[in-house]
Amino acid sequence: MTKEQRSQQLDTLQNVQITALQSAANGVLITDENGIIIWVNPAVTDLTGYKTQELLHKKTNLFRSHKHTDAFYQDMWETITAGKVWRGELINRRKDGTLYHEDQTITPVKNEEGEITNYIAIKQDITAYQKTVKKLRESDERFRLLVNTVNAYFYINEFSPQHQLKNRYISENIEKLTGYPPQKFLNDWDFWQTIIHPEDLQNWIKFSYKLSEGSSCELEYRILHKDGKVIWVNDNAQVTREENGTRVIYATLTDITERKQVENQIRHLATHDPLTNLPNRIMFREILEHAISYSKRNQQKLAVFFLDVNNFKHINDTYGHYIGDELLMAIAQRLRNNLREYDTVSRISGDEFTLITQQLKHSDHAEIVAKKIYEMLDGEYQLKTEKVQISVSVGGSIFPDHGADFESLIRRADEAMYQAKKSNPPYYKIYQEN
Repeated sequence: MTKEQRSQQLDTLQNVQITALQSAANGVLITDENGIIIWVNPAVTDLTGYKTQELLHKKTNLFRSHKHTDAFYQDMWETITAGKVWRGELINRRKDGTLYHEDQTITPVKNEEGEITNYIAIKQDITAYQKTVKKLRESDERFRLLVNTVNAYFYINEFSPQHQLKNRYISENIEKLTGYPPQKFLNDWDFWQTIIHPEDLQNWIKFSYKLSEGSSCELEYRILHKDGKVIWVNDNAQVTREENGTRVIYATLTDITERKQVENQIRHLATHDPLTNLPNRIMFREILEHAISYSKRNQQKLAVFFLDVNNFKHINDTYGHYIGDELLMAIAQRLRNNLREYDTVSRISGDEFTLITQQLKHSDHAEIVAKKIYEMLDGEYQLKTEKVQISVSVGGSIFPDHGADFESLIRRADEAMYQAKKSNPPYYKIYQEN
């Protein structure tokens, strides 16, 4: 793949991510830290009846229906201002005054200092579902017919010490979700376990154990469709006890795959540099802190390297910002192409990159890695329309030699990089006390 193709691929990826949020069936709404709306996708305007311009710069209490207590909203705000995700059902009011039910997830977004800067709400209209549930209580026949017309799936299990868990009922439309007919599950309780994603199986086993113990609970996990497709579901199970002592589990399964995809896209946009698609400063901190914890547990060394382009402003002034951006993408690609399994590269500011290399066998090896980075990046770059000669500076610090936490390691790697800049070529150094 040529550099031009890689650049086009990055541009395409960014456009796809934005388009995905714009075209998502679920509403996506972003506010500032005070709950002032700054962005909505078309699904929000379809759901609420408000135009985009009528929503921007307004508070989210514009939708309040007064069907919930002040304590309900206070609990919601206490949760998200504490940096936690809030998920629940709301009755809200459209512009025309009509009420609707929605399932809403609110996720706080933090900056690199850990301060909340935004909230992202994902809104799913469940009005039809709530109406259906109400009608289901009126007639067994309506129950059977209506359950299979909504975008939800139901099952009833029973548990007794003699018979353990067994399926009593499963909605006919389960085949739409799984690719398997309902009889497959009715005949064999254990069959459901075989279609759970292996990475989620242990959580589901704990979930089942809680149900058998009589605790109502909820779990999000992945299942594998008959055709191999991965589907995220929310399994909400309520436990009751019959007169004979049998515990009965009434549960609703909801397909939340699209919501998970939107959440992942939003997280990616918040934690990756849009130009190079590398982890940004926020993600770099998370990766390094995880690497430090891993190295402590396993009594291993790691190295952190800071690297930047000398006189990058001169390159931008001489060739223009477009060429400057192309150069940064070329640097990112060189770093990607030479990563080991235990290396992670990030772009944390304009022309500044970082590299974390784990499982360092000996402190002396850090200088070997720094030299390799320097020789890999220093020199000539053939870009689309220009041939650019650059010089880079590389500085590194070592865990635990130069620090045992994030702040001390990056400070000393940064100091080493500036020590390298002030020295004679080649411009690379491992941190040394002055």
